[in-house]
Amino acid sequence: MNQSKCPVCGCEKFYVKNPDDEYDIYGFECRDGEICFEEELEDDECPDIGDGTETFCSRCAWHDKFNALK
Repeated sequence: MNQSKCPVCGCEKFYVKNPDDEYDIYGFECRDGEICFEEELEDDECPDIGDGTETFCSRCAWHDKFNALK
C-alpha cells in the first residue's frame, strides 16, 4: 500500500479545514490515492477534497494544495 507523505517531515496524516468554520477540521490519510478520513463520517458530511484544496500536515507547518501530495 502506497501512502502519501508530507514532503517536509514524512508524516502520513493530514487535515483540511471546514470552509464554513476554520476551527472545524477533518483528519485523513491518503492511501493509494484514496482519501481515508479518521472520523466515522457519513458520506454527506465528508468535505470535497480536490487538487486545489488547501491541505495541512498534522505534524509540522507544511501546507499546500492537495495535488502537491500526489
